[in-house]
Amino acid sequence: MLVFLKKNGDKDTVIKFIKNIGGVKNAVYYNDKSSLVSLEKKIRRIKPFLKNENPGYAPSFIKINFKKNDTGRIFLSDVYLRIKSLSGVGSVYYDRMLRKKIGQFIFFTKFVGLVLFIFLFILSIFISYSAIKLIILRKKEEIEILKLIGATNYYIRIPMFIEGQAGTLLAFIISILLLLAIYDIFIFYGFNGFLEYFHIKIVFLNTAQTALVFIIAMISGFLGTYFSSKRFF
Repeated sequence: MLVFLKKNGDKDTVIKFIKNIGGVKNAVYYNDKSSLVSLEKKIRRIKPFLKNENPGYAPSFIKINFKKNDTGRIFLSDVYLRIKSLSGVGSVYYDRMLRKKIGQFIFFTKFVGLVLFIFLFILSIFISYSAIKLIILRKKEEIEILKLIGATNYYIRIPMFIEGQAGTLLAFIISILLLLAIYDIFIFYGFNGFLEYFHIKIVFLNTAQTALVFIIAMISGFLGTYFSSKRFF
């Protein structure tokens, strides 16, 4: 754990507070002449953390080493919060807490993604259902004539399935093109560099993923058409 001091922070007060914490092995102070390059070599992931600092020198900081038996997540989180509250402390770099936050962020995004997927899947079925329903109502007289001349329900429903799947295919193509445009915008404006700090890489759908989305889209279109046409036939 690294504790970065404010410019006017009292290092002696901070070090004394740290050493009085049970489980702390030692606390080593590094003055502002410490090389930033050397610090980056030791802790590669800290570079984005110090990107706004002077490129020639690192800020003053205190490196805390803990005893091996006292490095539980709850203990370290408590130490982090206690040190962060000190008036002379500017910021605290805590790799394990960062990893925990990243893990929580990834879990949250996956959960939100799953909820959105279910919602959009149901929405696509409803849209297909409504679209076919409107087609049936618009062609109601034609359908009645077909029934009078002996047309079966399957003969009437098959063109509806073809029309519904054609609409789904068109919506799929437009969605992929829109997603590709958003992806290009993210890459163009450098959002990928920001997200790499959180170990997140922006990638576009590969062939297998695109095929899976296509199959799911076609299934949703088929179900929408099926439920809508079944209501009338």
